[in-house]
Order: sequence, then structure tokens, then C-alpha cells
Amino acid sequence: MLVLLTVVWGGTFPATKLALEITNPMHFLALRFLVALVILTPFLPALRRSSVPGVNISSFPNRETWKVGVWVGLFMFIGFALQVVGLKYTTASRSGFFTSLLVLITPFLAHILRTSRTSLIALAGVPLALLGVYFLSNPETGGLNRGDWLTIGCAFAFSCQMVSLEFAASRVDDSWGLTYIQMLIITGGALIWCLIEGIPLIINSDGWLAVGYTAVFGGIGAVYLQSRYQPETTAGHASLIFTLEPVFASIFAYLLLGDSWTTRALIGASLILSSMVWSSFFIKNNTRNGQ
Repeated sequence: MLVLLTVVWGGTFPATKLALEITNPMHFLALRFLVALVILTPFLPALRRSSVPGVNISSFPNRETWKVGVWVGLFMFIGFALQVVGLKYTTASRSGFFTSLLVLITPFLAHILRTSRTSLIALAGVPLALLGVYFLSNPETGGLNRGDWLTIGCAFAFSCQMVSLEFAASRVDDSWGLTYIQMLIITGGALIWCLIEGIPLIINSDGWLAVGYTAVFGGIGAVYLQSRYQPETTAGHASLIFTLEPVFASIFAYLLLGDSWTTRALIGASLILSSMVWSSFFIKNNTRNGQ
């Protein structure tokens, strides 16, 4: 299920990039999750009943689910906001790879917050990742642009979200309720941002197609898959699987947008992926050994 999640995430990069050609980033984010809420709301009671046997479907998610959902939703909103704004200034492929730096950030946060432990040897992948960023950013042509920096910030926010979900694993079993609350927080944050900006909505048919895809698959489907299945493993294990996200993002960007890759960029991307696999491999082994 988490591998399927990376396929869905990979497809959202070119879809979002296509929509942002004429649509304001926050408008797109607000529409994406507002449409997702409209679709999900009528089915929420039945979905909660099927996923949590014995749950009182006449009631809204309980207080503990709300507490967890709000925190996780805030981190997710910040991550999506930085990612969608960053996509305005960088390519879909680069955005996918810089977002995937969360695989390196997550073990540090999990260790600091004591949700899971990470061995020092697993952290040896960090220098390799930094070297990969150097090659991918191509400093001779201006280095990291504004979109790259915003996307790196989004990776940190998503790491906080992953660790929060790991922390909540023993406290919340209402996955659909947790999914709904997260989407409420993201929608509310995006709408407030849009009202403050006061920019008129501009969107074309391609933009609406992107909204539909990201709402159903990148919104309802992705948020549920992560909320439901990530807590069944550690954040470190999940991060290993999430290394597939930039691969699918690059494939979709190449097929749908015609993004080109230089040899230098391919080397940088390969180094980043190698560092992620290295770090997550040792996280996985240590967890198996009870360390």
C-alpha cells in the first residue's frame, strides 16, 4: 500500500506543475482539498464503520483523534504549501527529488523525539545526499533556486508529519476520521491564505483535471493510505519505501511534461537515492534486531 502511495505521489508532481502554469499555488491547494472534502463527506460514516468495527458512526471523530489530526494536518498543510509554491519556481522532477530528502530528515527527528532509534552508521548516507544535491542543483548555473529551497523546507515539514503519525499509532485507530481531519486543516489553511492574498481565481480545463486527480488520488487516497498503513511500521521503514517517490515523479514528469535530465542531474539524483537506501537499510536492520 505504501508503494502504491509513492506511485500516486509521483503523479501529483507533473499534474500540479501543469495546473500552476496559470493557477495561483494556494488556489490550487485549496481547490484540491476542498473537492476532496466534498467527495469524501457523504461516505465518511460508512467508511469509518467499515474500517473500525463497532464505531459509533453517528458521532464525529473523538477528542484524541482530533488532537492528533490537527497536529498532523498542520504539518501536512505546511508541507503542501511549501511544495506547491516551490513548484512554481522549479521543475517537477527536481521537486520530487528534493521532497524525498524527508527520508534523511525523518530518522533524525524520530531519534530526537524518541519515537524510533537510528544507528550512527545509518546516518552515513547524509554526506552522500549532500553531494547529490550539489550535482543536482548545478551551482555553476545559479545553484539552488527559490523553488528548491521551499521544497527542502517542505521535506522537513513532511518529516514532522511522518513522526507525528508514528507517535499517534498507539493512540488513534480511526484512520478515516484522521484522514478527514487532516484534509479539513489543509483546506482551512489554504482558504485563509487565499483570502489574505485576495488574488482572483484563474483556472482552465487542464487545471481542473489536475484538481480532480490530486483531490481523489493525491488527496483522499494518499492521505488515507499514509494514515492507515504508515503506523503499521516505523518511520524509518516507511522512508525506505518512500524513496520510490522521486523515481515515479521523474517518470511521470518525463512522460507528461517532457522534463529533460542532464548527465550531471542524473548523477546527483542517483547519489540522493543511494544515500536514502543506505540510511533506510540500516534503520530497517536495527529495528529487526531490536536496537
